[in-house]
Amino acid sequence: MNDESKLIQVLTRPVFEKSMDFIRKTRAGVPRTFTIDLSIALTDQPYNMGGNVFYVLNSPDATSYIDVKFNTLDSSMVRLSHQVGLRTPYEKIYITTPAGQTGTMTILTGVEAPDYMEIIDNRGATSLDMAQIRAELQGDSTPENWGEITVGVAQTQLLAANVDRKGCWLHSDPNNTGIIYLGFDNTVTTAAGGNNWFAALSAGQGWGVDDYRGAIHAISTVAGQLVGTGEW
Repeated sequence: MNDESKLIQVLTRPVFEKSMDFIRKTRAGVPRTFTIDLSIALTDQPYNMGGNVFYVLNSPDATSYIDVKFNTLDSSMVRLSHQVGLRTPYEKIYITTPAGQTGTMTILTGVEAPDYMEIIDNRGATSLDMAQIRAELQGDSTPENWGEITVGVAQTQLLAANVDRKGCWLHSDPNNTGIIYLGFDNTVTTAAGGNNWFAALSAGQGWGVDDYRGAIHAISTVAGQLVGTGEW
C-alpha cells in the first residue's frame, strides 16, 4: 500500500465508521415506500410521516401526477409526477389525486438525505420512452402494408387509422388522367365538389407524412384512377 492509499484510508475510515455508528442508533438513511391508488380521487388526504426526501419512484405513465402540501394545509401545493421529487424537511404531508387517473404510484421517502441517502436513477438512458423514440427515428424494417387502390368519383379510404404508423406515402399512377384529392375523412370532395380536401395529386405526383396516424380518404375527378399506397 503506497502513502497515498494509506492517507485515503486514514481519512475515510473514521468518517465511515462514524456514519455506521450513527445509523445503528437512528433510523437515518432507511428508505421507505408506499403506494397511492390513483383511481381513487383524494383531496388533501393527510399522511403522518416525517422525512426530508419525497420522490415519485414509479407511476403508470409520465402524465400521472399528485399534488402535495408539506407540513400545513395552507402551504403551497407542489405537483409531482414520474421520477420527480424534492428534498425538504416535513413532519406531515397532504396528498390530492385528481379524478380520471388509473393505476398505482409508488412514493419513496427517507430522512437524512443526501448525507445518508441519495437517489440514483439511470432509467432515462434505457427507458421504454427512449426506445420508442429511437424506433421512431429509425423507422421500420418492414412495411405495415402497401399496394394499389382504385379511386373513383365517389370517396374511397386509402389508409385506415393506424397507431403503429411511423410514416406513409401515396402516389398517383403516372397513367392516370384525372386529379385525385385527399382528405382526412369520408367528406372529402374534389375542388369543384365542395373544396373539402388538403392535397391534389396529378398523374405521377405523390404525397407523404411522418407524423400523422389517422385515416386518409380520396376522391377523383375521373373514374378508375390508381393510387399506390404504403405505410410503415
